[in-house]
Amino acid sequence: MSYRRFLPIVWGTIFLLASFHSSAQKTKPVIIGYVGGFRGNILEPSSIDAKGLSHINYAFVDVKDNRAWLHNEKTDTVNFRKLNELKSINPDLKIIISIGGWTWSKNFSDAVLTDTSAQNFAQSAVDIVSKYDLDGVDIDWEYPSIEGFPGHQYMPQDKPDFTALIQTLRDTLGNNYEISFAAGGFQKFLNESVDWNAIAPLVDKVNLMSYDLVNGNSTVTGHHTPLYSTP
Repeated sequence: MSYRRFLPIVWGTIFLLASFHSSAQKTKPVIIGYVGGFRGNILEPSSIDAKGLSHINYAFVDVKDNRAWLHNEKTDTVNFRKLNELKSINPDLKIIISIGGWTWSKNFSDAVLTDTSAQNFAQSAVDIVSKYDLDGVDIDWEYPSIEGFPGHQYMPQDKPDFTALIQTLRDTLGNNYEISFAAGGFQKFLNESVDWNAIAPLVDKVNLMSYDLVNGNSTVTGHHTPLYSTP
């Protein structure tokens, strides 16, 4: 998810959503708003339509020293409190931390390279969720096994390591918390980054970055979020 395409408060739902793990989501629509705190800003809850959302993904939590890390801890913690207060308006609202993003994905490969590091990383994410009374974790790794932001590390091992990370998160969080991840909407990601058969049973949702369906190639004219390909 690119910061350059990010609105400062609530990003409208621009994802196609697939629900796998949670049967509860089958009876209610999923409407996710992304709320940006990565600039160190304090949120204004009155600008967020809590009744119109099922989930808020807080973007973003950084990856540092093989841990999930609050890049702006002073303001992040205030924002978590303010977001939780929205549950007085909508008790069913879920507050999720989204880890990574376009410019904060550079350390994922190292963070999950071994079983031990993956366990430590997963535990650090769980600690944030537990400490601030949140509802789950969204992984926004751009991208496992293929190039994302120029200069970010990636390796073939990322694909199985990503599966191991999701499995570790599920084992650590249990079934009372939600797990999702952001998926690139282009063929190379869909083919090379994720073991879909292994991961699908472990997550509640996959958030498809549908603005990537034209591959971000400025030389190609196409619909921004097409459901079907065209000539």
